Amino acid sequence: MNEIERLSQASSNQDHRPGIGSFTESWLRFIRLYTYYTPIRKGKYRLYQAALKLVKERPRELPTTVRDGRRFVVDLTTGMQETLFFIGEYERFITRVAEKLIGQGETCVDAGANFGWYTTLMSERVGPKGSVLAFEPMPRTFNELSRNRDLLRFKENVTINNLALGDHEGTVQINLFEGEPSGHASLSPKSQIGISSFACPMTTLDQYLSENGVGNVDFLKADIEGAEMMLLKGADRLFEQKVPPIILMEMALEQSRHFGYTPDELVKYISSKGAYDFYKVDEPNECLIKIEGFDSSDIGANVFCIPINSAPEKTAALKEFISDR
Repeated sequence: MNEIERLSQASSNQDHRPGIGSFTESWLRFIRLYTYYTPIRKGKYRLYQAALKLVKERPRELPTTVRDGRRFVVDLTTGMQETLFFIGEYERFITRVAEKLIGQGETCVDAGANFGWYTTLMSERVGPKGSVLAFEPMPRTFNELSRNRDLLRFKENVTINNLALGDHEGTVQINLFEGEPSGHASLSPKSQIGISSFACPMTTLDQYLSENGVGNVDFLKADIEGAEMMLLKGADRLFEQKVPPIILMEMALEQSRHFGYTPDELVKYISSKGAYDFYKVDEPNECLIKIEGFDSSDIGANVFCIPINSAPEKTAALKEFISDR
């Protein structure tokens, strides 16, 4: 019995648990028939949110196959995975760009892997001869990552690490905030209201790569809730490569301000380490906008940082996404 079959059977055996029995799953799968298959995008979000309000308790283990064929076990209590189940997608435009920039046999790093959307995408793209190094410090989220990694075709090419990445080795406090998705856990306390904290080991990417005999990194995705500058300051090796990695990084003022810097300082730091072009993700319009940096008051964005000496096929792949605005 494979993992999907096991979890499907477990779900059908939960009838005695109020709100998570077979009726709840059947109801949500009925709504999914529309939200997943209809070509009409408008109204999908409101429909599945209304459907979720009618269940007593959201399921934590829903086996799901998404549009590109990857398999996940979805936890609808996290506040982050609804689109996987109901639409079969997650960060659709960013995913389209990323899959064009990751090639067979490459080495990728996923810092802040969460439940594994980009980790599993990387695994599929690099294939059996490539490797993926995923880092997720939250214990519960790490368990979700592990579960989804085990459903991969090439799970042997993925190494998952229950670690934080930063600018020094040691033990740090990870804070989870009341009312926020688990993916918003942060090294910053933000405020003292509604915080639960736990200790987590942290290392630098430089140290990890050296200890594990990892060579060049081709692609780095970093979404670690404001600690991106800490990660970069512990990752000098990336910029000593002949060709530094392509970087997909969240540069968000709301998170970075808790660490005392702005999104523009991330752009300047990466520029000081290597010759890069920067493309801000415009998700509503599904395009990339080339930028030189951010204004001090700019809220920031997800940014693709492309080394100027990248392989020609990588830069050519971006052309279809770049806005001429």
